[in-house]
Amino acid sequence: MKPTERDARIRELAREIWEAEGRPDGQQVRHWAMAERLVDAEIRAAAEDPPPSHDTP
Repeated sequence: MKPTERDARIRELAREIWEAEGRPDGQQVRHWAMAERLVDAEIRAAAEDPPPSHDTP
């Protein structure tokens, strides 16, 4: 994932977290950190999962 894609995904998730929590003020840093952890976990999971095989026996 490119850095710009990563940042866009983090921004998207941080906003979703903010909205899910009722749009509280002053929680930007916490929401961003939570989103970063989630995106990094997504990246690691994608790297660990092999691409689907199209070879069907």
